[in-house]
Amino acid sequence: MQTNFHKLIYSAVFSLLCVFTFAQTNSPYSRFGLGYLRSDVFSSNKAMGEISAGYRSAVGLNVQNPASYSELSLTTFEGGANIDATTMTTKDSVYKGTYGTLNHIAVGIPLKRDRWGLSLGLLPYATTNYRFQLQNVDTFNEYNGKGSLYKLYLGSAYRIGDFSIGFNVGYLFGKQQYYKGYTFTDSLQALNVRNNTSMNVNGFLYNLGIQYKKRIIKHTEANRLKTDIFFTAGAYGNSGVTANAKINALWERYYTSITTGVIYPVDTPLQQAEVKGKIRMPSQFGIGFTVGNENWWIVGADFKFSQWSKFSSPISYGSVGDSWRFSLGAGITPDYTGKFVKRISYKAGFYAGKSEVRVNNAPLSEYGGTFGFVLPFVFGRDRVNTNDFFQLFLMGDIGTRVPNSSAFIKETYYRFTIGLSFNSLWFQRRKFD
Repeated sequence: MQTNFHKLIYSAVFSLLCVFTFAQTNSPYSRFGLGYLRSDVFSSNKAMGEISAGYRSAVGLNVQNPASYSELSLTTFEGGANIDATTMTTKDSVYKGTYGTLNHIAVGIPLKRDRWGLSLGLLPYATTNYRFQLQNVDTFNEYNGKGSLYKLYLGSAYRIGDFSIGFNVGYLFGKQQYYKGYTFTDSLQALNVRNNTSMNVNGFLYNLGIQYKKRIIKHTEANRLKTDIFFTAGAYGNSGVTANAKINALWERYYTSITTGVIYPVDTPLQQAEVKGKIRMPSQFGIGFTVGNENWWIVGADFKFSQWSKFSSPISYGSVGDSWRFSLGAGITPDYTGKFVKRISYKAGFYAGKSEVRVNNAPLSEYGGTFGFVLPFVFGRDRVNTNDFFQLFLMGDIGTRVPNSSAFIKETYYRFTIGLSFNSLWFQRRKFD
């Protein structure tokens, strides 16, 4: 049974890695800052409005608040992928696109059950992918961008009484590429200009977290997994750190043959190779709470703030500013110890806030709703006491990003997340008579 369990995990890892071959996010707003920011929230709480500050799970990972690792009771492997459909609307046009991205691959290990936990994993940090054209009276301008940044992290947490403290240390890496082209009409008798710029990014990030968990309603010991009610409050955050950047840039002037369409370079007014620079990352903090029991019902709320107004980069093609988000979420499981249908968990949430993107000196408004199902599968017949099981997460997120003027692009997205969580007692200390 254990061998088959491991085979399932290896198959899941391979399937999720294949998601890297899909097209990445396609949004003109990924031109701003470091690109389209990816969520740090994993499968367990993603459908509950992405609440995380006060969320803890014995069999799930909450990376956004690393203090939650101390709750782990089983070794947990998690993976997830997104399939997104986006509709971008202006006054006179509509564009639709579909793409897929990896959401996360991570593992959590209880070094001491329900007291000391460890987690490590890989997840995307930001994605840039856009292409648009502007037609003026005398010029035709083209702008392209592509690339991704990823975060490899290692974290741990320890519980002392009702308090847990934790940390994540992450390594940020990746590459972004940008293209700008200016084609002039023949009447101007000017050479066309194009620019190719790339930026390699690397640096270290960190995140600290704290949680307080208190049992506020206690029932019989036999039923405590289902009917005990807990209150958990938490906070997490980090100060702004500096990452490294290396810039390669090439400006060319050229003309295009009218008869053959062949491009002929003329000269290179500017060329830069391996120019070092610094990226100032934003600080952030989050605070929130949950009430309930993940095996029965749970409700919670979060507030998150990111200081993007302090962000700076050697390459920046758009204005950014401070962002915030408020989230509400809830989940319910009819019968944790019952038959399969009754053990399915139902989750829903809502969020609203302001994006870091600034259009016409005003932030985009963001709001949406989330929903999802958690399907539990158990190895063996003992549904209550087994240490080998996995969960399938099916999550939806319908949201929109709205500018302050109808003259700019409104973005509506429909995000479907598939997540897997495998749980097993891998590191059990053997006892001999």
